[in-house]
Amino acid sequence: MSPEKLANKIKDRIINKYDFIKDINVMGAGFINFYLKEEAFIKEHLKSIENGDFKKLKPKNKNVKVAIVLNKLRDILNLQSFRGFINMYYLAKIYDFAGYKTRKLVLVKDNDINLNIKYFLSNFKNIEIILDKEELRDSIIFCSTLDQGKLKGLDNKRFTIEEVNILKNGHKINKTTFSELLDIIGIDRIKYTLSSKAINKKITIELTNDDLRYIQYPYSRITSVINIFKDEGIDIDSIEDFNEKLLTDVLEKEMINKIMEFKDIITETIDKDQPYRFIKYSKELCDIFYKINASTLFRQLSNEKLIALLKLLNSVKIVLEEILNTLELPVYEKM
Repeated sequence: MSPEKLANKIKDRIINKYDFIKDINVMGAGFINFYLKEEAFIKEHLKSIENGDFKKLKPKNKNVKVAIVLNKLRDILNLQSFRGFINMYYLAKIYDFAGYKTRKLVLVKDNDINLNIKYFLSNFKNIEIILDKEELRDSIIFCSTLDQGKLKGLDNKRFTIEEVNILKNGHKINKTTFSELLDIIGIDRIKYTLSSKAINKKITIELTNDDLRYIQYPYSRITSVINIFKDEGIDIDSIEDFNEKLLTDVLEKEMINKIMEFKDIITETIDKDQPYRFIKYSKELCDIFYKINASTLFRQLSNEKLIALLKLLNSVKIVLEEILNTLELPVYEKM
């Protein structure tokens, strides 16, 4: 029997046997191309998110040092320097998530620590304050100028911190101190906003635009919707089997594809050493959610469709919680 005939015989036997096969083509001298149905893997992927498998990355036996260089420790309370610090901190957190062993270093010429700075730094985990430049060897460095922390004969990966502008209703505000900004919008919004663009790009904090709420609210809204239907007898935690083939809407497919990108985004963030990519992903995830939320009348859906959509939204909620926890930002059940 020729290879081509054998291939066609195999095709005829299995084409209708497995419902996850979309098509089989026999090419040339017996080569077989299998085309699988996209929806065949939706249920398994959503289950892997519910089980937490989506965040299980293989541990790396590698050490990573991420550092920021300051003249004095008190400079950390300067807005531009804090931008460098929080990007350094978040990058280290994402390396941690990916299974690396990381050190978070703050190199200073003058360790002028006082109670205020000590209290402020207590908000961040495992920060090492160092005075020796040699500790920077093989580090990823954030600095205000290219000369800061430079070591002779060593070309470290370095990122120069660009300036931060503060606006209110589109108008630039001058001479706002970091302390004043803390009182106005709080530390969480500052952390999030200062990490939302590439470190080498200028960034703007618009006081009237709560961009952090934009990624916090979907978690709260999804929790509320799931709890409402749970009180009415539809408890998705106790439902194993659901009809994923009903998730046919363009936005639903877009959401499925987006949550499947989670591990790729972790890898991309590390490859580029740019934590803003992780935050950009969270915003893109929420963009799709807001469109689904605005266009869906939950009570008009059939029970089967409702359960499938709630399963999808629950996966979004789980991913968002992981993002917010990684960024050490509050997760609210109600907003």
